[in-house]
Amino acid sequence: MKTLKRINQLLFLAFLVLLSSNLDAQVRTATKRVAPTQRITANQQNPIKLEPQNSALLYRPMPKRVLDLPIGEDGADDHADEVRANRIQTPQSALRSRVALPKMSMVWNNPDFASSNPTIVSEAPSAVLSVSARPGNNYCSEPIIDASLAPVYASAKAYMPFYFPYRNEKVTVWQGFYYNNGGFHGSIDYGKTGINSGEDPGFPVYAVAAGKVIDVGWTNGGGNFITIEHTASNGHKYRSKYIHLRNGNVNDRNKTKAIPSKNADYIKVKKYAQKNNNPLSWGKSYHTLKVKKGDVVKSGQFIAYAGNTGVGGIKMALKSNGDFTNSNTRSYNVHLHFSIYIKDTRPGKSGWVKVDPYGAYTKDSGNTCYNLGSNTAYNRLFAPFYPSFHNVPLDLVNTYFGYYTGMGMSLQTLAVTRNNSGKLMAVGSFQQGLSKSWYARFYMTANSFQNYFNQYKSKGFRPRQINTTQDSKGKLRYSVIWEKNPSGEAYYAFFGRSDSNFSTLWDNYIKSKKYHLAEHNTFNVNGKRYHAGVFVKSKSSNAFYAYYGMSSSSFNKKFKDLSKKWQITSIHVNGSKVGGVWRPVKKGYYAFYGMSPATYQSKFNYYSNRGYRLYKVQNYAKNTKYAAIWVKN
Repeated sequence: MKTLKRINQLLFLAFLVLLSSNLDAQVRTATKRVAPTQRITANQQNPIKLEPQNSALLYRPMPKRVLDLPIGEDGADDHADEVRANRIQTPQSALRSRVALPKMSMVWNNPDFASSNPTIVSEAPSAVLSVSARPGNNYCSEPIIDASLAPVYASAKAYMPFYFPYRNEKVTVWQGFYYNNGGFHGSIDYGKTGINSGEDPGFPVYAVAAGKVIDVGWTNGGGNFITIEHTASNGHKYRSKYIHLRNGNVNDRNKTKAIPSKNADYIKVKKYAQKNNNPLSWGKSYHTLKVKKGDVVKSGQFIAYAGNTGVGGIKMALKSNGDFTNSNTRSYNVHLHFSIYIKDTRPGKSGWVKVDPYGAYTKDSGNTCYNLGSNTAYNRLFAPFYPSFHNVPLDLVNTYFGYYTGMGMSLQTLAVTRNNSGKLMAVGSFQQGLSKSWYARFYMTANSFQNYFNQYKSKGFRPRQINTTQDSKGKLRYSVIWEKNPSGEAYYAFFGRSDSNFSTLWDNYIKSKKYHLAEHNTFNVNGKRYHAGVFVKSKSSNAFYAYYGMSSSSFNKKFKDLSKKWQITSIHVNGSKVGGVWRPVKKGYYAFYGMSPATYQSKFNYYSNRGYRLYKVQNYAKNTKYAAIWVKN
């Protein structure tokens, strides 16, 4: 008790010094490594350069398609021309028609994962948009579907995250689930656009989710292919198939030369292989399949290179004599033909059905229907952003809030700020293994925060993390995550408090009642500082250190002094000042601030690959800088 009393006395003295200080040093733009708890050796570099996993790739608008050859139906030859023991069968009716769909409301907070836990909700910037339902039938384009398969399409939901099979920023949709002429495609064709002279039109292909490789091989129609089966935690199964892949320059040319002279298309493709060995078309010797049947793959694992193998891969670019229709071609019709399947849910049916991972089931329409902001008639299987994300518009986080929560993930941390254009941008992390009892509200006014605070307090919840930013009129806005208040613990939450008021609260809760400061951030408006945070009276230790309004050099020195015995649990940057809260060390941790978006992504990849999870994050300086804490799992 004497030690705790002494700590509180020292903290109070430090608090008074900080209130009266006038530290003008600026936060440096370089990244601060402020919490090295152990030395980590960097992994060896992969000899094959792959695109980085760029979080922006999932939600950026798709590039406009610019091609040097016409795109049309590649027909059945694109799939296979021979029966394989485990070939995926797709039921199709002879007559397909445009189906008039009823007005639908697609639920993103998946009812199949509903529990007795409180409903998870968020508040949109406009306070109008609901995250529990999609808009009505104002689709980007009316779906074109097989009426008999409409119930199957409606049953398609993401019970596990699916990510794009590519990362290259030039890649876009060449053909959607239906061809531009309305014919059934049943897959998505991905290829590069705006290809430079001499540029390889191929690109690395990645597994869209974790799973097991159930088939690898060659068909004369589709060329090299890989099929992966994915099983969600609830047992729901999916299959993904990747067609027209490369498997070595010489091997693929020999395979093509050996195909039968079945028809005119087969003949011209054989002639093409006999007279052409251009690596821009066939790839290089190391462009081989990277997995085999029976392999277990991780989500995002590199599995192959996109190519043009098989009759369906190259035929559209060729004349009857095997020459290119466009002698100056740059694409060589190199693309990835990608399909995703679910089990047929219709009574009395079996097998697998192709579904549109974008939920659009329509013609390409210039890729408009395949962008994130477009309304679709059915559920989207592709993730709108990674579970740990940054530089993502807040409206997209709000719209697709139920994508990860519907899989049982909880929101660990989230922060919001405006970028240079005034757009609200979010950074945060959905994670498995957290409490399922929580609430989250984004970008609230002070009145809204107070109303929800009262509502959730009556249900036994307290704020766990509070992020503060400003609206376009300079008013403070709050993004808050609530947690279930442990039995027997008292707390006091506050926001929008001036320095003098915060000092009074400190005297009452810290000095007199022996609470600890569990969460704290500050924000300046018109030169005046405001505080938000939570005081907690724990049943265990209430020892802590807290500092704010410090220059970067002062904060770094203080961090160095405390880091061996104390763990930073809250960090915030307010203009040129830094603050944090420390508690007795429990786990290994790292903390950084002043990070650029690229540096933040690099740090995230580095520490998450070494068993650390993102604990708290803040974006600031018009979304150009980040502060974050990682803790050991």
